[in-house]
Amino acid sequence: MKNTKQKKILIWRLIDGKTGHEKQTLSLVNALKDEIAIKTIDIKIQSFLLLILFSMKVLKKIQNPDLIIAAGHKTHISLLFLKYFYGGKSILLMKPSLPCNWFDLCIIPEHDKFKVKGLIVWTKGVLVNTTNLINKNEKKGLILIGGISKHYIWDSESVVNQIKKLLNNNLLIDFILSTSRRTPKDFMMKINKISFKNLKIYHIKKQNKNWLTNQMNKTKYAWITEDSMSMIYESITAGQNVGLISLKSKGKSRITEEVNRLKEEKIVFVNENKSYKNRNKPHAVINEANRCAKFINKIFIKKV
Repeated sequence: MKNTKQKKILIWRLIDGKTGHEKQTLSLVNALKDEIAIKTIDIKIQSFLLLILFSMKVLKKIQNPDLIIAAGHKTHISLLFLKYFYGGKSILLMKPSLPCNWFDLCIIPEHDKFKVKGLIVWTKGVLVNTTNLINKNEKKGLILIGGISKHYIWDSESVVNQIKKLLNNNLLIDFILSTSRRTPKDFMMKINKISFKNLKIYHIKKQNKNWLTNQMNKTKYAWITEDSMSMIYESITAGQNVGLISLKSKGKSRITEEVNRLKEEKIVFVNENKSYKNRNKPHAVINEANRCAKFINKIFIKKV
């Protein structure tokens, strides 16, 4: 629990324009608010050159940060640059393309686990906000579609057929289907040809950045294609009952092994022929953002 009388910790949050990265850093910032008194300044990273010009004109007039938080490969150099010139602990939310020990802390999903030097927190999936874990609408569900992947063979015909079975076996549930930026055009052509009263189709590019998170917080169920690891964990952490739309794997990888683990431990389920009445009991939700915030407070803040 935070002490309201303590000095506010200043956080610089780097923004690279990618919704997924912004959601992760915002999740950590929101979790830190529950631990310590903070103030946040968002810094848009369009290019390293523009960042240098921005720092010369603006950042030198602002209080130096205690923490700098970033996600995304394009933020790496900017994060190191800002730490070097302005101080603060550098926190990166991903498996870096540079050595981990160049950063003060890396927060990395377990499915990316590798031998590394540096201070690491391994998490079960990416960090997400968990604003509503109960009282979700049991008459509504999501269908989240990924696309072309390094780990799975995409088959639009198979995915559409699985969705048809799902809709037929759960006629009393109203589903919202959302595509992603990876979704192939041939899938869109096929899915737009089917007609079910309990299905509405949305294109993610046309929605605001909080739309999907809001849907997860409202709806009880989510069916997600196996390639969408971040979406799977976001739905799990949001407290949804999660089912998988099957894809054939290209071979053994960290991602496919993690998906298989979730199946074996019955954290997710895979049989689209069953109705939700046959769903396994809900799993315990793990709040990884909260755990990471407590770790940061202990390692970097309480020592000050």
